[in-house]
Amino acid sequence: MKRRILIVLLAGPLLLELPRYALRGQTCTDDEGMVKSYVQSITDLIGTVKKESLPDFEREYHEQSCLTRLTLALGIVNSLIDCLNKAAKDPAATQEQIAAIKSKLQSYTKLKSTLEQDHDSLKAAKDTKTAKALIEKFVLSS
Repeated sequence: MKRRILIVLLAGPLLLELPRYALRGQTCTDDEGMVKSYVQSITDLIGTVKKESLPDFEREYHEQSCLTRLTLALGIVNSLIDCLNKAAKDPAATQEQIAAIKSKLQSYTKLKSTLEQDHDSLKAAKDTKTAKALIEKFVLSS
């Protein structure tokens, strides 16, 4: 009986820690999926804007829609970058995992920079014609 209690006391904390490590990786994967989804959404909107006339662009509020999507995407990219930074500092990570994480960090930091530039330029647009022209020039890749 004492042996069973000892095993539970020693193995309990170990078993409780394992799900946390699994969830940490899952969270970054979830954030990465959300980033890709938002980038695809913005890319689809850019395609729509390229095909429509200026009156349609104004009527459909695509300037505001694009600005909102860029803002949300920036928030999610920031969350993903934070998650990847934490994962890179994880002592349980192997060298290969750390190298893959650093590669992703570099890629998503570049995407963040592009999103910030696009967001700032669209926000500074003086009229809808300028905004439409800016959106048509946006190029995103995740």
